[in-house]
Amino acid sequence: MYPFIFISIALHLVSFLCIVLLYLKQSKSSEVREEVASSMEEYIEQLEQENDRLMTKVKTFVEKRDNQLDIRLRVLEQNGNSVKPQPEPQNSESPKLVEPVHYRQQPIQPPESKNPIVIQHPSSKNERNQKAIQLYQQGFAANDIARLLNCGTGEVELIVNMHGRSGQR
Repeated sequence: MYPFIFISIALHLVSFLCIVLLYLKQSKSSEVREEVASSMEEYIEQLEQENDRLMTKVKTFVEKRDNQLDIRLRVLEQNGNSVKPQPEPQNSESPKLVEPVHYRQQPIQPPESKNPIVIQHPSSKNERNQKAIQLYQQGFAANDIARLLNCGTGEVELIVNMHGRSGQR
């Protein structure tokens, strides 16, 4: 009977030892899980901060470009068809005033050739007409196209209508 008691005690000790080892292993794995979770949270937080920083940079860049385009558009509207190069500011912190460029106007003298002057009929091959048709297909209104191309609204509507009729044939 003593050998059975000895074997029983030995089995109990082995089972308690296994229980303790499993408990330690489980506690270590939970610590590892917590470490992984905290490191993932830190990484996500860093990504969010980086994303926010990049978004603000993109927004300021887009606003800067939008302002530059608005300024150029106003200059073009004021000056009519004359296009004047405008240097882009290098440093946005200290904007420099740009003096307007004045061009000297000279009378246009016809070329001294004996070839007759050929007046071209406005067609879809004309660059302005193509640009008007392209802008119309992109969804711009006739007023906006006329303002961008410095021509009349009626002219733009006529170009679009003529293109529509020729496209139906």
